[in-house]
Amino acid sequence: MLACLISGQGHAEVKEVPVPRPRSGEVLIKLASSGICGTDIEKVHGAYGPGGILGHEVSGTIESLGEGVTDLRRSERVIAHHHVPCYSCHYCQRGDYTMCDLFKKTNFDPCGLSEYFRVPEANVTRGAVVRLPPEISLEEGTMIEPTACCVRALDKAEVKPGDNVLVVGLGPTGLTQVQLLRKMNVALIIGADILYHRLEIAQKLGADEAIDSSSLSVPEHVTKLTRLGVDLAIVSTGNPKAIQPALESVRRGGKLLLFGAPAQGATINLDVGGLFGRQISIVTSYSCIESDIHAALALLAKGEIDLRSMITDRYVLRDAPKAIERARISQTAVKTLIVSEP
Repeated sequence: MLACLISGQGHAEVKEVPVPRPRSGEVLIKLASSGICGTDIEKVHGAYGPGGILGHEVSGTIESLGEGVTDLRRSERVIAHHHVPCYSCHYCQRGDYTMCDLFKKTNFDPCGLSEYFRVPEANVTRGAVVRLPPEISLEEGTMIEPTACCVRALDKAEVKPGDNVLVVGLGPTGLTQVQLLRKMNVALIIGADILYHRLEIAQKLGADEAIDSSSLSVPEHVTKLTRLGVDLAIVSTGNPKAIQPALESVRRGGKLLLFGAPAQGATINLDVGGLFGRQISIVTSYSCIESDIHAALALLAKGEIDLRSMITDRYVLRDAPKAIERARISQTAVKTLIVSEP
């Protein structure tokens, strides 16, 4: 079978590898669709350090079941989450599930960008293989995992009705956050990005204002709109340059949510005295867990969010390296998918 693997700094390569066999408690899934995430790009180009497993926004059909798996059936349409917590350690007992030592040790074999991938027993037993309702397409299912990450992040940020919110970075997750915020009855949603077409999409999906941050000062524009600044600024890009304008846009006593994953070792200059004096809270959020997956599925099944409109590019698996590069450099791509060949 074909699988897209990292073959060196800045290089991904599609190779022929053996089809994995599910062991006791495991599941083998035939890939239908997989999204290219910003973290996949960063893994290929070394921003997360060497190595890494590509592909975690996946949907497909169950190909075979390991011994002891009784609550799933062959040919069922499913999505799968690549990381699960233990639910019993010090971190899990305090709700910090994504800090669990088990969390990053669970992953697909050989990766999510492969014709077939094996889901470990830990993931299966914790409910990380989830059936897709008939009203949700396999392509939409691919986008459930990043949506669940957004659900978790906004929950951690404790968004309140009537808040004024700034979203910096209007890629797929930033655009998803715009939609979720609209469902949460916030007063004002401001989007900021350097790409004009993403600003247009943001306004179609619920943003009240869209700022071209390549030509306008985001803090100045936010101040004109809100007078005091926003209650919450969300940095939905991993580019650390986005943090400072977002921070300057927050009102006294407000919050900054760091959502986009920065490169390993990324730093910024921070006015700690100003941060202290303005009493700004900084919240970070990484990944999601099974309850967030189900919350995202429910929103999509009810038609309360639009994920399909963000899909702009589709590639077959043998062209996965091209897809990753397209997602990295394109000025027009929003969400790029790897899809099974017809």
